Amino acid sequence: MRKPLQRGPRPMPLEELAVNLLFKALGEHRYNRSPQEYADLISLIPPLKKAIYLVNQGLQEIIESGQQHEICYFQPGDLAPRYIPFPSKISIDTLRKGLITAGLREPKWQKARS
Repeated sequence: MRKPLQRGPRPMPLEELAVNLLFKALGEHRYNRSPQEYADLISLIPPLKKAIYLVNQGLQEIIESGQQHEICYFQPGDLAPRYIPFPSKISIDTLRKGLITAGLREPKWQKARS
């Protein structure tokens, strides 16, 4: 009997948006790639300060386009989806969490809680 597939934490919609905007700025897509292509993709990711600049620049372009965009927060068990408008800025922590959740960045060491 096989063990069920263990999945990591589910990405939040805002984290997914941040990662998607980063790869759009880099001119890449992030799905359906070989392991070697994913390794090459990871090597393209700039340091977080530059990456968050690219993400927020892409977000500003979307906002300035005049189209109304919303993020849908819907989880299993919810009775109805919740929509919130796009933020004006995404934090560096949101991008970091999105990259870690997507498997594109290793989490840094954290001090153990006692």
